[in-house]
Amino acid sequence: MIVFLIIYLLGVAAFLIHYYKLKPEERTTQKTVELLLLYQLVFFVGITSFLSFYALTFMEETITAYTQWPSCPYMQELGNVNLAFGVLGILAIWIRKSFWTAIVIGFAIWILGDAIHHQWDAYTRNHFSHGNVGALFYTDLIIPLLLLVTWWFYDKKFD
Repeated sequence: MIVFLIIYLLGVAAFLIHYYKLKPEERTTQKTVELLLLYQLVFFVGITSFLSFYALTFMEETITAYTQWPSCPYMQELGNVNLAFGVLGILAIWIRKSFWTAIVIGFAIWILGDAIHHQWDAYTRNHFSHGNVGALFYTDLIIPLLLLVTWWFYDKKFD
């Protein structure tokens, strides 16, 4: 999980570096929101999804030990979903507007749904491992909400 937190911080750092390299007259609210959303999509969605794909595909034992969930064929299917969002997050560098909307909405539904499932699993099966309700639960709430709020501000510029 620490790797994902580092990636989130790297995304924020990359945004800040890009922002401060802009000329002062380019630092408009619209440009700031656009850059913030771009770096969230690339780092928070793209890179973390690629890492999740890799872990679910090639580190099955590590994942099952962390989550304390049994291994099953659905792990690879979840890995495939992560691969898809990894590709979408990276494509956000070149494709904008409605494409970003689709990424944000799809990712938010998926990850917020995961957060609900983690809580359900915790309370119905008494499963309180760190891989179920630790930092993962909080990032499953915070990251999609942050994406949705940033996207909402980004979308306002098209009105």
